[in-house]
Order: sequence, then structure tokens, then C-alpha cells
Amino acid sequence: MRTVVKTADKVKGIIMKKFICILTAAVLTVCIVSFFGCSKKEDSSWTEKGYDLSVPVLNEDGWYLVFEDDFDGTQLNENITFGDRYDGNKEIWTTSPHAIRWESNNKNKPEQACWWCPEMVEVKDSNAIIHSRYEDNHKCSGDCPANGRFTSGIETRLIAGDNNDNKGTADTMLFSQAFGYFECKAKLPKSEGLWSAFWLQSSNQRKVGNEGQDGTEIDVFESAFIKSKTSKMGHALLWDGYGKDGKSDAYIGSLEQDLYDGYHTYALKWTPDYYVFYIDGKATWASDSGEVSKVKEFLRLTVEIDAGDGWGPHGQKIGQFSHDNTDNDDFLIDYVKVWQNENYEQFIQPDDAFAGELDGAN
Repeated sequence: MRTVVKTADKVKGIIMKKFICILTAAVLTVCIVSFFGCSKKEDSSWTEKGYDLSVPVLNEDGWYLVFEDDFDGTQLNENITFGDRYDGNKEIWTTSPHAIRWESNNKNKPEQACWWCPEMVEVKDSNAIIHSRYEDNHKCSGDCPANGRFTSGIETRLIAGDNNDNKGTADTMLFSQAFGYFECKAKLPKSEGLWSAFWLQSSNQRKVGNEGQDGTEIDVFESAFIKSKTSKMGHALLWDGYGKDGKSDAYIGSLEQDLYDGYHTYALKWTPDYYVFYIDGKATWASDSGEVSKVKEFLRLTVEIDAGDGWGPHGQKIGQFSHDNTDNDDFLIDYVKVWQNENYEQFIQPDDAFAGELDGAN
């Protein structure tokens, strides 16, 4: 997801999600509030609400393996380890929708648009690698332009119909799960104008009127802090679509380790009652906002490029993406693993258990 600070006429064609995220950052995140001159003390009240902040232990207290993918091969869906209880698809990954992701904020510079293209995904050296490049002679199987900014992602759903309609109202789930523990180990792209993310999303997330129980976008992390003087990371929750009814909650926390140096782990424990977020095995936020999603959601690990404006999620200035490609532009994913807890399964709800209309806003 993405945030920009622009007037309405300049953001025409850019999804409402940006607006929601800037509200989140400005209203709900203490770090952004401090930007406007208020207290710089981070809100740690989430640590006092009685959430179990411990990291789960496999094969204890109901936890069991669903899958672990170490990307040990030459393409997606090779050599994935599935748990004994798993009976779903064995090919769970595809690339993110092959289409324009963000229109350029400058109509005179259409090449500043961001495109998701499967050509930017590679499996090599036990990593899933998401490249980000500016190319003058881009060639692919889709409708990408010859000149432009290209990146991509991997996810566990196939979008139905036109890839440019990335609203996900009739998707095919290659893998989806409600509740559990989700962890990736990754090396962040260390370039201005880029941000990577690990997130879960439900096709039902756009249904309005049930809070987030019928689907919540869960942003395990978004690496929008390349220009920050201190190490920070953001987590977020968004529900009831991206239009006028959309709601969100978010948190930016300070860290001791430099997340742009080497590999780090990012994880989510999603229980029927709350979410806990972890970085390098330490709880960094917890929340029960949106009354907690009760439906199955798919996984996404993506990279996005600024649309020429230099803004990213959480109201962060991330700079503009350079046309000079380097190894620092790559998002390296060492592994993804998913566990489930047998005690949570009784609380899973189907999408059609919730009434309401889907929000069709961008």
C-alpha cells in the first residue's frame, strides 16, 4: 500500500488506499504526530492490554506446520515442505498482477508509473528475488510499456479477469488461511523510492459494515523508512474497503537494529482475538482493531516504486527511484513459513457469513 500528500486533482486515478494510509499515519501513529511537533514518545500502551506477546513454538500448545518454503530451486513452487495436515494446492505461489500498479503523478512523465511484471521475479541462491528496474527496452508477455519502472511481488492468489482491476472480488485462492503464525526472513531493498512489504489480504476486505471481521488488510511490515535518521518499521491494519467507509489503524516503532543491513525476520501471530507483530523474534506491536478478521486471507510479498512524487506508506518521504539499477534494488526473501493452531480453527468463518456490499472505490 502507499501514501501520498497531494491535492485531489493530482491524485486522480491513484487508489483511495493512499488517503486512508495518510490518515492512519497522521492520526493514529505517534511517530507521525511527533513530526507535527507533538510528543515524540512512542505509545507503548499495546504492551499493557493483556495480549500474549510470546512467539509460538512449533508442535506445542496446538501449533502445527502448514508449509515452509525455502525457495530451494530455480522457480516458484519447487521443494516446498508441507505439514502432515495440509491437503491443499501444492503450487501456492504466483506473481503479482501483471499490470500498472501506480500511475505517474506527472502526466508529462508517464515513465514514472510503477508496473508489476513477472519478469522481475527470480528464484536463485535459495531466495525469491524481486528486482526493481528502470528499463528503456522492456519486453514481456503483457501490456507493459517499453520504457518505465518495473518491479513485482509473489502472492498466493490468482486475480480474476483484467489484471488492471486489482480489486480481488472473484479471486482464485492458491493458498489462504485464517489465523495462525506467518513469518518471512528477508533482506530489504536499500534504495530510495522503493518499499517492500509482507501482507495478508482477503477478497472480502472491501465488504462494508462488519468492521474487519469479514476481512482486513494486515501489513506485517512496510519498509518505508529509508530516509529516517533512526531505524523504524511500520505495521498497519485496514478494513471496510478503501473508500469513504474505509478504516485503519497503524503503528511505527523504533528499533535498535538496522533493518536495511542484512536479513531480518518479520512475523505475525493472528489469533481470533488480536494480532501480534514481530521483528527478529521480538513483539513490536499488537492490536485488536477492526474486531479481528475471521476469514481466510492470502499472502503477498511485494515491492512498489514511488510514482514520481517520492512518497511511500505511513506518510513517509522515501525519495525518488533512480534509473541506475544496482543490487541494492532487490528484495530477497530467504523463506516464508506458515503455522496454524488447532485451537483457532473453530472460529474460522466463510466469506458469505457476512452480509454487505463490496466497496468499489479505488
